[in-house]
Amino acid sequence: MKVKKHRIIRWVVQLFFLALFIFFFIQTRYSSLFSTPQYFFRFDPLILVITSIAFRAVVAGSLLSIVILAGTLIFGRFYCGFACPLGTLIDLADQLTGVRPSSRAGLPFDAVKYLVFIFLVVAAVLGSSFLHFFDPLVIAERSLTLLAYPIYTFFASAVSLVQPAVFRESMITLLSLLVILGAGFFVKRAWCRFVCPMGGLLGLTGRVSLFKVSLSGECTKCGVCENVCPVGAIDAPNLKVNSGECIACLRCIYACQEKSAQYGLKLQPTPFSVTRRQVLAAGVAGIVLVPLSRTILHGRLEARLIRPPGAVPEPEFLNACVHCASCMKVCPTNGLQPCLFEAGLEGLWTPRLVPRIGGCEKNCNRCGQVCPTSAIRNLSLEEKSFARLGTAVIDRSRCIAWEQDKTCLICDEACQYNAITSRTETIQGVRLTRPYVDERICMGCGICESRCPLEGRSAIEVYSFGEERERTQSYVTPERRRLRDSTLIKDDIPSGFILK
Repeated sequence: MKVKKHRIIRWVVQLFFLALFIFFFIQTRYSSLFSTPQYFFRFDPLILVITSIAFRAVVAGSLLSIVILAGTLIFGRFYCGFACPLGTLIDLADQLTGVRPSSRAGLPFDAVKYLVFIFLVVAAVLGSSFLHFFDPLVIAERSLTLLAYPIYTFFASAVSLVQPAVFRESMITLLSLLVILGAGFFVKRAWCRFVCPMGGLLGLTGRVSLFKVSLSGECTKCGVCENVCPVGAIDAPNLKVNSGECIACLRCIYACQEKSAQYGLKLQPTPFSVTRRQVLAAGVAGIVLVPLSRTILHGRLEARLIRPPGAVPEPEFLNACVHCASCMKVCPTNGLQPCLFEAGLEGLWTPRLVPRIGGCEKNCNRCGQVCPTSAIRNLSLEEKSFARLGTAVIDRSRCIAWEQDKTCLICDEACQYNAITSRTETIQGVRLTRPYVDERICMGCGICESRCPLEGRSAIEVYSFGEERERTQSYVTPERRRLRDSTLIKDDIPSGFILK
C-alpha cells in the first residue's frame, strides 16, 4: 500500500513540474497577456557553469541555479528524480511502452556523463560551447518549439513555424528526441544514466551530499531495491548505494519490505569512479573537437547569416546562446528561423533572420526579453531600432521598377526607417520611378524583402555586411540620431550597395 501511495505522490510531483515547464513554454510568446521567459532556465546549473566559462562572464539569469546545487549538497540529486522535465518525459515514455529494461548497477557506461561534463568544461575554456547538444532543459524546450508548437499553431490558424527553412532542423530535433526516449527500451533512463552532463554535474555534487540512501546490515540481499532503482545506483549483493548515481526518488525505500533501505544523514562521501585516463580522454576530445567544429560545415551562407537585433558579436554569441529556440517562438513575423550549418556545428539551431519569411518589426523586442543568457541583449524599443542587422541590396535585374520599367513602390512604402527613396527620372522622354537604398540609415530589418511582390527570391535582399553588434556599448549615438531625424536625407542620391 505504501509503495502505491509513494508512486502516486512521485508521479504527481513529476507531472506538476512538467506542467509548470509547459506553462512557462506556452506563456513565452509574443501575444500572451501574461508573457514570461522560461524560468526553468534560471535554475539550470549546467547553463550557469558552461555558458559562464565560454562567455567569460557570469550569466546572471542563471544564478538562481545555485539553489539547485545547494539543495543537491543537502538532499542528493532530487532535481533529476522529481523536477527535470526531460526525465519525466523519459519516465512517461517508459510507462507508455510497457518495457521493463535492465537497471542493474555497475554498467560500463555509467561514467560517460561525467566525461561529457568534463568535455563541455574543456571546450568552454577553449572558447566553444556544445551545451545545446546535451542540456536536458534546452533539449526539452527546443523540442517543444520545433516539433509541438508548429502543430499547435497550425490547428490554431496562427502563424506556423512549419516552413521549408525549418524542416531539416526539425527533423534533426525529432531524431535526437527519439534517440533519447527510445534508449529506454534497453536501459531505464539511459540518457540520464549515461549521457546527461546535468546528471554528471549533480552527480559530482551528490556524492558529498548530507542525506543519502543506504542499506543496513539487516538486508537479506533480496534485490527488490536494485530492481526498482531506475538508474542502477544500488548494488544489493554488496550492500552499496552510489550516491552520485542515486536520483533520490525513494522508490527503494518504499519497495523494501524489510525496511533495510533507508534515507538519512550520512556524511561519508561516495568515491569517484572515473579514472585519470578517462578524464584525460575527455579533455583531449574537447581540445580536438573545438578547432575541428570551426572548420567543417561552416560559412555556406555567411553573407546571408543575419542575427537578431541586439545579438552580441558572433564568437561570443555562439558561446552564450543555448539554442533553446525561445526567440524564434516569440518572433511575431516568424522571421527568426533555426540555422542548419550556416554558422558551423556550433551554430546548429541558433537563430537567424530569414527576411523573405518575415522581417524584424520595429516595435518588437521580445527576442531579447526571453533570451536566458543575454546572447541577445534585452534592449529597449528605441535602442533596438538603432541596432543594425545588415544592409538591403536591390537586384536591378529582378526589380520590377528597374527591369520592367513599371511603377512599384512597395519596398519604399514598407520601409520602417525611410531608408528607401523612390526617385523619378526622365530617360529618353519617359518618366520612370525607381527605388534606391540609402545604406546610411538602412537597419537591415528585412521588411522590404518580405513585402516584395515577386514570386520566389525577392528583388531586394538583406545581407549581413554593415551589421553592428555590441556586447555592452549603446547603439544610439548622436550621429545616428541625426541621420535618423534629418529631413534632408531623402534629397541626397545615395550610392553603393545596389547590384548592377
